[in-house]
Amino acid sequence: MTSWELQRNWEIVRYLVYYLVEDLVSPDQISGKDTVDFSSGLGDLSEYIYSHNPKSLIATSPDDVPSPAILAGKPGFRFIPNLHARMISQALAPNSVDLFVARMVFQFPTEEGDHIDVDGMLAQIFSILRPGGCLIICSHEFTQLDDHPEDWDLPLKRYLENLPAEHTGRHTSRIQGLIELIEAIGLPPREGVHGQTGFGLKALMAVDSFVQAGFKIESAAEIEDFTFPVGISQDIATRKDYYRELGRRVFAIKQARIHSPTFADKYTRPAVLKNILQELDQLHPFVTVPIFKIQAVKE
Repeated sequence: MTSWELQRNWEIVRYLVYYLVEDLVSPDQISGKDTVDFSSGLGDLSEYIYSHNPKSLIATSPDDVPSPAILAGKPGFRFIPNLHARMISQALAPNSVDLFVARMVFQFPTEEGDHIDVDGMLAQIFSILRPGGCLIICSHEFTQLDDHPEDWDLPLKRYLENLPAEHTGRHTSRIQGLIELIEAIGLPPREGVHGQTGFGLKALMAVDSFVQAGFKIESAAEIEDFTFPVGISQDIATRKDYYRELGRRVFAIKQARIHSPTFADKYTRPAVLKNILQELDQLHPFVTVPIFKIQAVKE
């Protein structure tokens, strides 16, 4: 586990905020492929990928941490620590990878000291993929903090100062929840198309970056909601058992719904996501933002 994950109790929080397993990468995309799980975190996605018979699997971490214990020493598995976004093409050979998966990490690269951006990451990934190789990423969709144009360009810290005077009720609660999410997860602030203060990647800008890097996009869609439990930043230290059990229930609800036939259809998926959120709201207050996925190939 990385220092980032340790600081944020990620072994608990991860199961509260997203599912992103089969709906991110399906078993048929994995079998027989030389695969990379970039910035693999807790190793749960790597474990899932390995269970579906890749030809090989490389998992990476930006920190100097040990290999996931459950996969250590397994045939065909390799773990690369200390691999930052700027080093992808240094660590992996050109035309050596069939499938590159990056789950919920593309929104973070500007946090590194060299401030590499999405375009820089895509150029490196393109170089290491074989022709026909596939890249799958997902990220928070860009979410602005406020719908009021007069406040769009406020720095993050000013929003809470301005809230009592300008907003009331559920709108205030949502902004407070979003700010808690941003601060707890450590997401870098980003500008919207009109200069709004927010966070997450702009999906259309990401699509353009893929095209400019030479990829052929196969699909681009919102697939889940990032569900952040309001108040967890204040009380997780004393309520770990509560949040661990809540995470188990949240994950089970998402898993059941995401495996339903209606989820696979992009036209009926919104109703499924709505039902998920209604079920979760019976358990605990959540603030939610969309997660989008892009799947592309190197021709």
